[in-house]
Amino acid sequence: MVIKLFRKLGVQSKVLAMVLLASLLSLLLTGLVSYSIGSNVLTTAVTNQLVALRNSRAEALQDYFGFLSNHVLTMSEGFLVIDGLKDFRAAFPKLQNTTLSAEQQKKLVAYYTDVFIPKLKKNLEGEPALATYLPNTPTDRYLTYHYTANNPRAPHLDELEDAGDGSEYSAVHRKYAKRFHRLTEVFGYRDIFLVDIDSGNVLFSVAKEADMGSNLKTGIYADTALGKTFDEIRKSRDPYFVYISDFEHYKASFGEPAFFIGSTVFDGDKFIGALIYQINPEQIDRVMTFNKKWEDKGLGKTGESFLVGQDFKLRSSFREFLENPDQYFQTLRSKGVSQEKIDWIKRANSPVLIQEVKTEGAKRSLAGQTGEAEELDYRGKRVLKSFQPIRIGNFELGLVAKIDKAEALQGVRRLRDALLLLGAILIPLLTLMSLALARTFIRPIQRLIGATKQIIAGDSAVQVKVDSEDEFGELSHSFNSMAQTLQQREESIRSQLQENDRLLLNILPARTAERLKQGEQSITEQYPSVSVLYADLEGFQDLSSELEPDQAIVVLNELIGAFDDAAERCGVEKLRSTGSNYLAVCGLSVPRIDDEKRTVELALAMLQVVDRLSAKHGVRLSLDIGIHAGALAAGVVGSGKFYYDVWGETVTIARAIHISPKQNVIQVTEPVRRALDGLYSFEPLPPVEVKGEGVIPIWELTRLDPALVAVAVGGAT
Repeated sequence: MVIKLFRKLGVQSKVLAMVLLASLLSLLLTGLVSYSIGSNVLTTAVTNQLVALRNSRAEALQDYFGFLSNHVLTMSEGFLVIDGLKDFRAAFPKLQNTTLSAEQQKKLVAYYTDVFIPKLKKNLEGEPALATYLPNTPTDRYLTYHYTANNPRAPHLDELEDAGDGSEYSAVHRKYAKRFHRLTEVFGYRDIFLVDIDSGNVLFSVAKEADMGSNLKTGIYADTALGKTFDEIRKSRDPYFVYISDFEHYKASFGEPAFFIGSTVFDGDKFIGALIYQINPEQIDRVMTFNKKWEDKGLGKTGESFLVGQDFKLRSSFREFLENPDQYFQTLRSKGVSQEKIDWIKRANSPVLIQEVKTEGAKRSLAGQTGEAEELDYRGKRVLKSFQPIRIGNFELGLVAKIDKAEALQGVRRLRDALLLLGAILIPLLTLMSLALARTFIRPIQRLIGATKQIIAGDSAVQVKVDSEDEFGELSHSFNSMAQTLQQREESIRSQLQENDRLLLNILPARTAERLKQGEQSITEQYPSVSVLYADLEGFQDLSSELEPDQAIVVLNELIGAFDDAAERCGVEKLRSTGSNYLAVCGLSVPRIDDEKRTVELALAMLQVVDRLSAKHGVRLSLDIGIHAGALAAGVVGSGKFYYDVWGETVTIARAIHISPKQNVIQVTEPVRRALDGLYSFEPLPPVEVKGEGVIPIWELTRLDPALVAVAVGGAT
């Protein structure tokens, strides 16, 4: 297509196009190479940066959890924890026989109804049942009422040191509460628990939430991450054992995400309890986000790292959620996240343990693979990623570092823009230079074109003058010589073509002749419905013997010429005349609906011609005519020397039935008789045996419609 279009262009346009193409290709190749190299270099640099980010965050997480492990292990061996556990273990059982008044019981239920359940509902799916979460032991109810439901420091429950109930437990609590509270403030823990190893009772809690006083063996929170952590510690009995739980929506903290880390506590050789820290995901977010200082760490506008659990749910928050929550929720909606889940994230104010991330990087990291990839993230944007697995305690998490590809390759885009600007400046300049150069080449050609147009218009005396000795000068001299002989050759060719066309049309039908001139080699056509006339001139042999040869030819030519004229008037095509035979077909080149009628009209006209010329030349001539209608095949036979022929049963039958014992007889077959019934009269004749076709019934055309006879005779005379 391009080559054809290029061929249609003028020389000036071609020169202009070639110069421009060469220049543009140079610019394009330079730009592509620069873009490719820049893209590869930047991609490699960004990938290395992501690998470094991934490794640094993995090390930071390992350091953070290593610190937590060392801290909980160190504290579990200190006097504060050991003495605290011993004192709480002594005071806690003394609350077993305590009871709450009706008013206190009512206030406890009101706390769960009006405060705990509504807050819990925000962070969980479904409808939490009040009866499930009400304390089920006297001690649990007592501590929950005095330290949680009736806490005078509400909502800062962790700041209460003495419930003021005068109990020995409160005295012990006043002794230790401030120091443990200080630990949570300094190290950012959500809560610190002291749990009796024998009974499983939560003896002490800094946060004073609903789990204070509960039993981690049989109570409400036994099946939580806190209960699992206690159970692992209880089974260990190793003074240096540390257990880290996975994240969960911890129900005692109103369903907010949390994980736990704990260790055994020994008093000498006696296993007395468990020390457990509760930690919120915000601490993990600080590690993963450089405390939200992404840009300060070279991560630009979109770089970040995050954690994914084995359930494909987040264990740390996305940057977009922390920086632009409105845009984050709009992105979730556009990607088909259900409104219920979006509302849940809004209520919980965190996507941790809610949003699923099933990207290729997350899947491969959770499968234990480390590597880099390019893919679409949860926003549908193409990003560069680096990923690896990371083990935290007994749990395998996936760590992914990523950055938007568009931002990572913005340097390449600036290079592209610079190249486009350079192209926008150079292309017009190159176009002007190319145009000026092309015009110097085109002037001689334009003169030749003008002269050529004059020749086309019929002026063959045109001469072209080009004042140069180069190829254009030589071309102009050759053109002038050509113009001098062109007219003579054109006249000769025109005369020859006319003669060729005349000869061809004498041999072939017009449509077949045209196909042959178009170069077709094998021309064969099927005609489903035509009428064939076969006539034999009787008496011609006697005439030839009586007349001189040249006189006989004159009579024959006059006769055949009259037949040809009649055939043309009737719309019938002459195929050939050989000696005394004449073959014509109607409906061959031009389909006819009345081909039988036209063929009969030709037969009648031919009879009139024979009568007229017999009288004119004083000879006795007659015609035997056979007409049959049906299908036949026709085509060009031969290659160098060819002729047009028809074949098939229609031709065979027409030739076979033309012979009659009478003179000037028109004999037809059943299809012709049936088509013309009512226009002509027919007399049946004895059937004719046709080789290969069997016995064919025939009829003689006898009585004619006077008007039709007049038309046929008038046209033939």
